[in-house]
Amino acid sequence: MLNQLLSQFGRLWHLLLPSPCLWCSLPVHSSACQLCTYCQQALPQLPYQLCHFNLLWLPQVARGLKKPRFDALLSVGYYRQPYQHWLQRWKFQQDYGAAQLLQQQFAALLTQYKAQCHQLPEAIVYVPMHPARQRKRGFNQAELLAQTAAATLGIPLLPLLQRPDKQKAQVGLSRKQRQANLRHAFTLHPELTVPAQLALVDDVVTTGATANELCRLLRRHGAKQISLWTIAVTLAD
Repeated sequence: MLNQLLSQFGRLWHLLLPSPCLWCSLPVHSSACQLCTYCQQALPQLPYQLCHFNLLWLPQVARGLKKPRFDALLSVGYYRQPYQHWLQRWKFQQDYGAAQLLQQQFAALLTQYKAQCHQLPEAIVYVPMHPARQRKRGFNQAELLAQTAAATLGIPLLPLLQRPDKQKAQVGLSRKQRQANLRHAFTLHPELTVPAQLALVDDVVTTGATANELCRLLRRHGAKQISLWTIAVTLAD
């Protein structure tokens, strides 16, 4: 209850007071923006025109993902600064300025993706959190990003995936530890049908272990084409 009140107060505070640029701290040009024009233009850009909106075609990304079970990968940027800082601010400090910024950047990428691609997925799903962990944090960032994606593209959002068991956090675990930690961690909603073409939304893809486990589950129940959409992707060592 207290976390929910603090979350609502944080949102209200963010709306009432104008925000400085979340990168350079100078005033923004519009109250709806979280970055000034100059910092927006200076954000790192990924070479989507070269890889046809699929980061799996980039060797520096593909080498870090062992046998990905998803067919395509779309991310706003690499898991480096400033995206790493903003993601941590959002997830662990409930910084709603950073949350709004990342959702705006995500929506902008998907708008560009929609303009360049001829076929969109039938539905959007997201990586679930255990209910106890979500209550403690106050939100599931993957679910909020999925809501942004659904609104931006006009695609249904399905609460298809569930996480009934509480595993350890994935942060700091090796690839093998992540795989063992996720084994049998997820289930499907018993009353929903798995579409053939899906987009799976998460905040960050590191080793791909979480996405792979979910893709295995989705494919066993009828999914044929799965794209993974995230804010950031970790580069291979």
